Amino acid sequence: MNLSQKRYWLSVILLLWLASWMRFGDLGQQSFWNDEGNSARLSERSIQLIIEGTASDVHPPLYYLLLRGWRELVGESEFGLRSLSVVAGVLTVAATMGVGRRWGAWVSIGAGMAVSVSAPLIYYSQEARMYSLLALWGTLGTLLLLKILEGERYRWWAAGYGLVVAAGLYTHYFFPVMGVVHGLVVLNWWWRAGERERLGWWLGAGLAGVVVYGPWVPIFWRQTGGRPSEGDVWLFMQEMSGWLWAGLPGTEMRLWPAWVVLAGLAVWGWWRKWVDGEWICIVVGTVVVPWLAMVVAGAQTPAFYKFMVVAVPGLGWGVGMLARRGFMWWWRMGVVGVVFLCLSWGAEAQQAYTRADYRGMAAHIKASGGDEIGVILNAPNQWEVFTYYFDDVARVYPLPLGYPDKGQIEGALSEIVTKHERLYVLFWGEGQRDPERLVERWLDEHTFKATEQWVGDVRQVMYSVPPTLQRGGEPLPMAVALEVGFGEDIVLAGYTLANGVLADGEVVEVTLFWRGERPLATRYKVFLHLTDMAGNMVAQRDSEPGGGLLLTTEWTPGEVVRDNHGIFVPVGTEAGEYILWLGLYDVADPTARLVVEGGGDRYELGRIVVE
Repeated sequence: MNLSQKRYWLSVILLLWLASWMRFGDLGQQSFWNDEGNSARLSERSIQLIIEGTASDVHPPLYYLLLRGWRELVGESEFGLRSLSVVAGVLTVAATMGVGRRWGAWVSIGAGMAVSVSAPLIYYSQEARMYSLLALWGTLGTLLLLKILEGERYRWWAAGYGLVVAAGLYTHYFFPVMGVVHGLVVLNWWWRAGERERLGWWLGAGLAGVVVYGPWVPIFWRQTGGRPSEGDVWLFMQEMSGWLWAGLPGTEMRLWPAWVVLAGLAVWGWWRKWVDGEWICIVVGTVVVPWLAMVVAGAQTPAFYKFMVVAVPGLGWGVGMLARRGFMWWWRMGVVGVVFLCLSWGAEAQQAYTRADYRGMAAHIKASGGDEIGVILNAPNQWEVFTYYFDDVARVYPLPLGYPDKGQIEGALSEIVTKHERLYVLFWGEGQRDPERLVERWLDEHTFKATEQWVGDVRQVMYSVPPTLQRGGEPLPMAVALEVGFGEDIVLAGYTLANGVLADGEVVEVTLFWRGERPLATRYKVFLHLTDMAGNMVAQRDSEPGGGLLLTTEWTPGEVVRDNHGIFVPVGTEAGEYILWLGLYDVADPTARLVVEGGGDRYELGRIVVE
């Protein structure tokens, strides 16, 4: 069935509306995450400072320069800054349909349907980062390349192609892979057509783009030093196949029929002569070349999957071929089925891509108190996004600064605790920035961890600072000496209860002194329960000793282990007397509590008075 021009353009408008609706929807719902905060802060700078800043960054400057101008038009809200990526995403759909038109209206429409609902393209069109723009330059470059090779006024198209090459290079360091794809397409065309003039114009345009990029080449060379390939290449290829379809690794087992159908379609179509070498080069090259480039570069972890946004349109052109004119109606129904699969997986991917709510964390910390509250960011590259929502920067401390140095960290923390009664610490990426967990170890040893929760991929912890530490003194010594056995091999040698009288909203500060009689093969978790006199639970704290850093399996027999715990008394707790209970249980089985000497599975540490 042929499509009239009117119906085709109506389909284009509807698909662009669909793409816009899916990308603009809930655009400002999530707060910025770490890298988006970097975009927001960097775009506030002058042009010169943006260029200087990106010269030492992992990304070139064009996206940040465009974002700087964009924020002048639409503002600096989450919706405003992300809308630049939305526009780039919708234009990517349009460019994908433009390339698909090369092989017919049905291919154009099928490809447009596939990329409109693509979970990866939707997500990165809703992120204030450069990946949507990277996909646009890659797809637009392919469209202009076809115009140079086959269209009229190819000299003008060549000028546009040179600009796109320069823009792509200044947007992301992965863009050169598209030059390899385009080279394969041109080689196929030259072998088939043998025309040199258009080939010369393509080469000239590409070289012109590279010349414009020339000043940045030394920085490109420094920032893109290769790394050895790591991991299982076959597993990476399977996971990447899932990411291309659904935006999620791990879905590859559901997708092999789709890959078989597309591969069979390509081979059969080439044999029947209704697809040519150009289609094979563009579709297969757009998907496979970036794939191989990531393997060669050693970028095989999920953090780098977003580079493959340049490959998603190639998948769309492959799907679009299912709807090519001359196919039976059930092939076109197959396209609809693929779209609905992408929609369902897209919803799953959107849930998986939910980021940490820095807006909510900042609001919670603001509401917790005034100057007595301090905030430590571990690692410090949370600074940009957190201070976007938390303007009292004098109370925010990024640690560690630079390479983690134990002396520098301990000195900084010793000074910070003299200024604040309570500390909130946001742990994110500490495995890279603070692999020995120096910040957390010092805080767990000197202060009292009271609350701990995951907010997306950020661990938010609240510590109470004892008054002695605020005055620059030493931690309190053991106040009550005991010899209470927990099970056969653990002894509570004593404890210190710093504040037996407090108000609601404050923290009970308890220091426990443990001793292991023999080497322990089981990890145990400490539980502290605060109950009213009738036995009703008011507050509790469950944690392995030392905030999870002093595991029972690592205790030295006979050595006393100092173990700090804080229990947050909920706001609104009624005044009165409460009982503080202590116990230990197996981490693998919370019901397996150790028997306390004298009977029972918990020990009464003391009474707490809430005023």
